[in-house]
Amino acid sequence: MKARYYLLVFISFIAIILVMPSVFYYDFVPAGIEYVAEPDITPGPASDLTPEDNLVPLIEHLNEPEFAIVSEPELAHDLEPDPETETNPETEQEPDSEPEDDPIVTITVSAAGDTTLGGCVVAASFNRFMGVFRDNNEDMTYFLRNVRHIFMQDDLTLLNLECALTNETRHRGRKWNYKGEYRMAEILSSSGVDTVSLANNHTDDFFDKGYQDTKDALTEHGVGYFGNETNSIMEINGIKVGLYGFLMYTDMEDRNKVTKAVNDLRDRGAELVIGYFHWGSMYTYHPNESQRRIGHHAIDVGTDLVLGAHPHVIHGIEEYNGKNIVYSLGNFAYGGHQNPPDKDTFIFQQTFTFENGVLQEDNVTNIIPAYISSLRNTNNYQPMIAEGDEAERILKKIEKISSEIGR
Repeated sequence: MKARYYLLVFISFIAIILVMPSVFYYDFVPAGIEYVAEPDITPGPASDLTPEDNLVPLIEHLNEPEFAIVSEPELAHDLEPDPETETNPETEQEPDSEPEDDPIVTITVSAAGDTTLGGCVVAASFNRFMGVFRDNNEDMTYFLRNVRHIFMQDDLTLLNLECALTNETRHRGRKWNYKGEYRMAEILSSSGVDTVSLANNHTDDFFDKGYQDTKDALTEHGVGYFGNETNSIMEINGIKVGLYGFLMYTDMEDRNKVTKAVNDLRDRGAELVIGYFHWGSMYTYHPNESQRRIGHHAIDVGTDLVLGAHPHVIHGIEEYNGKNIVYSLGNFAYGGHQNPPDKDTFIFQQTFTFENGVLQEDNVTNIIPAYISSLRNTNNYQPMIAEGDEAERILKKIEKISSEIGR
């Protein structure tokens, strides 16, 4: 009897365990809880299972989660869509197409003159430049610090790099052999100079090795270059800008070189073309007739802006067929002379406007008067913007010599 009694108690206990979960889940599911029906765990035929086998599905079921929390209805993937809000594929609106490109694009170009980041190795100018560099803690930003804000705000800054950037010591034995150390390319990149002309009479002072070093140094510091055998295209604000330059010797030969360079750039897709020429007579204030013929020819064959350097003083600006010829930008950060008597210079800016891909003939220019040194009694190789009466004086000087072109 006692054994039968305990058997009945055991059977009752098992029955309670089997029944209670269903009662609990149906009666006590809290708000926000979705009831998940139990899977069918009915065992197969008794002849196939032992009593222990009958308990396995129950244990596995008790170890599984019995409900899922649905905090946001839209996150429950098994919810039926609301027929009133269900998207109709036939009436669903396509997303807005991408906005069209701005039909008006502007490019502001800043141009400066002769820049020598060192000096002549057979004279005192190289050592003096390096002395100023050391005195300013070899700070690469020292030299262009006063104009950096202008170069950083425009779209394209270019100048004439009138020296090799190399550690090569062999040179051609000329009277003037200009170089800066290889590392000096960082002066340009740290101050917003985007590209430089190599078309002058000093980039090859240290033979082909020095010339190649110069290209490599510029490339390492993210500065472009053009001139001589290199016609360059830069894409700026979606516009392809072509750049070329030459050291000018003879009128007709130089005009033929210009034609070939412009045609090459246009054939490669250039939409704006700028030429930078090394020409004219040193320390004179007016272009000669050969310069004018070449400048006019450059515009006739498709150049949009002509820039010039080499005289080491500023020349005037001529507008020809709606385009500008800046005959000489003068010196800029120029290590080739310890104390030039004429320290006036300027930054020439022009903003080109493209409307629906077509260059407009609006000729928007800005002349920024400056000095090649922030000290008036010597050259510290640090150009500075002129202000007040001095700015007005330099602007009037440019206006006067511009009016004298061709007389």
